[in-house]
Amino acid sequence: MKVLAAYPWPSFWSMGEGRGAPSFFLSITSFPNHGHEMHVVMPGTPGCASEEDYHGVSLHRFPTTTDFMPDPSTDKIVQHWRMRTTYRDWMATAVPALRAVASRVEPDVLFGMGALGAPAAHAVARELGLPNVTRLFGTSIGEVLGSPVRYRLRYREINAFRTPADAIILCDDGSGGDEIARMLGVDMDRLRFWPNGVDRELLRAPTDVDGLRARLEIPRDTPVVLSVSRLDGEKRVDRLVRAMPELLGRIPGAIIVIAGDGPTHRELEELSVKLGVFESVRFSGILEREQLAAAYQLAAVFVTLSERTNVLNPLHEAMTAGLPVVALDTGRTGMVVRNNETGVLLTKSALPVLGSTLADLIEDAERRRRLGRAAAEDSERRLPTIEERQRMEAEAVEEVV
Repeated sequence: MKVLAAYPWPSFWSMGEGRGAPSFFLSITSFPNHGHEMHVVMPGTPGCASEEDYHGVSLHRFPTTTDFMPDPSTDKIVQHWRMRTTYRDWMATAVPALRAVASRVEPDVLFGMGALGAPAAHAVARELGLPNVTRLFGTSIGEVLGSPVRYRLRYREINAFRTPADAIILCDDGSGGDEIARMLGVDMDRLRFWPNGVDRELLRAPTDVDGLRARLEIPRDTPVVLSVSRLDGEKRVDRLVRAMPELLGRIPGAIIVIAGDGPTHRELEELSVKLGVFESVRFSGILEREQLAAAYQLAAVFVTLSERTNVLNPLHEAMTAGLPVVALDTGRTGMVVRNNETGVLLTKSALPVLGSTLADLIEDAERRRRLGRAAAEDSERRLPTIEERQRMEAEAVEEVV
């Protein structure tokens, strides 16, 4: 089977090669790992190599000066204006590029990745009389359903759901994507609604915990609270920093490790200085996968306080590693983190006492062990491995073809 994908970003990793969420990388490599030929049409800078082999995937880059990535740091009006112009530019450049590659490789199916990839893949598939599959990585539509204006401004996502496709593969990230799909008229028999897979072997194998502890200058036997995410406004890592004075009042030696990077990094550093807790916060930067596994094993507690949903890769990984988790009840987080069973589930009204909640958990080693064991057992039942999840993706496209 030959798969031709439309992918609107210049990289498959959000924080540099091998760093950040692996979902995009794992999606494209599902196909060569299962004996299929995978071609990806994607943007590149003027003068870049037009074709290259990437982990068994053939990349075909078209030159462009347009950045199709959203920029959350800009003014809202500017953001929405850019979304309109980049959508136009994407369709004007990606569709001809797809068409040209298709004429050479003769694909069996078009694969549209993300909100921009879906309509481009469908357009070329329709021209060629081929099936097409839409691949989406979650949705933010659910959080704006109460606002007609904000809902309409999600038109790229809405359009992706409504783009005709023989199958839609959608990540179950706790944002209620299946309900959104149903609301937007998706044929639910064509929806494949799955969580991401986890690397159990990596997360449970012995790692260089001492090396990471030395690098971050954390004394042995120091209780560590871990946060792992892209540092942007939605993830609300500031809530954890604000809880630090209360936590230190109970446990003076406690350390917060904030793993990741992003536009709010400087703001978080300034906040920790303002609150007088900078010496108790470690900004580790972006960790390689092996270092991230070590961070889960180093920590006493994992915390995630995102505004949209907390059923994201770091939560799955922490639970798989047997680390007790504290999560804010947003989206469908409560379906995964069952309070005092598989973790600690917080309502927003409980955020003012987050520091005491963390202190209570750190001081109760038996409770942490119980929650960690239950989290690992729940992950074992609920989540596929990365290999299983890749097979599911490849087989879904095989079925369409």
